[in-house]
Amino acid sequence: MRRLLPLALLCLATLPAHAEPAAPRYAAVLQAELEALKLAPECTTESPTRQVCRYRARASTTERTLPARAVYSDETDTVYIYIERYLSAPADNPRTPALLRRMMELNWEMLIGKLEWDPRSGEVRLGAVMSTDSNFDRRAFRSLVKTLDTLSARHRPALASLLEPAAP
Repeated sequence: MRRLLPLALLCLATLPAHAEPAAPRYAAVLQAELEALKLAPECTTESPTRQVCRYRARASTTERTLPARAVYSDETDTVYIYIERYLSAPADNPRTPALLRRMMELNWEMLIGKLEWDPRSGEVRLGAVMSTDSNFDRRAFRSLVKTLDTLSARHRPALASLLEPAAP
């Protein structure tokens, strides 16, 4: 028994003082694909099952960029990609109902992507979800990121104009 004590202490001494959390299954792939798209992601592992990458979405037809995230979860086997603060539509704004109606019409028309509204904060997001239950489809992921970029540039001006005061 006494011979095992020095061995046990040696094993404990070689362990790192602060181990990094295990990364989710497709964390490295998610980051590599965003880098391949030249989006300069900043990725963090929030838990052994969740990875968040922040990047700037390029509006295809302008120089403007918007904050975006790609959130990968091993628990749901999904990547949720969204453009943050796409618009701001407070619930008490009298023009918000017209915006919400147009968002519903666009959601009906769009095959990829969805417009979301948080009534508590007024945040409007443009997002999409990709399933990763059997694999991480790199081409599908790149297509989703590019499609959200295109949809953002296409719809944002008209949607934002619905929130502007009417001309006198």
